[in-house]
Amino acid sequence: MLIKFDNEEIIEPQSWSEDSEVIETVNETEAGTEQVAVLRYDKLSISCSFQCSHRWAKKLKAYSKKDEISVSFYDILTEENAVRKMRIRDFKASLVENSWKTPGTNGLWVISFNLVEF
Repeated sequence: MLIKFDNEEIIEPQSWSEDSEVIETVNETEAGTEQVAVLRYDKLSISCSFQCSHRWAKKLKAYSKKDEISVSFYDILTEENAVRKMRIRDFKASLVENSWKTPGTNGLWVISFNLVEF
């Protein structure tokens, strides 16, 4: 799967899980019936994780500090890459045990976060 953040190709995720939400308001009329107004279909949230070098961990951490990023990824509905404006939330970084002993690295990292569409 080809994924880009702000037009930069990023590493292959270890896991990628999409969740689409319908945003709606429900109001009760004087007659006691419900009126539903759909404000938005398909508000996307993505949970993902990566196992990566310290260099990629640093890049992903830098993306998490941005207010907004453009995320390009495969859309199963259109069967093409889609671009959505998103933000990173719940960023977590974990050092893989004993990986700091690997020569020439500052360890291997497991990075996970949620991408939330505006």
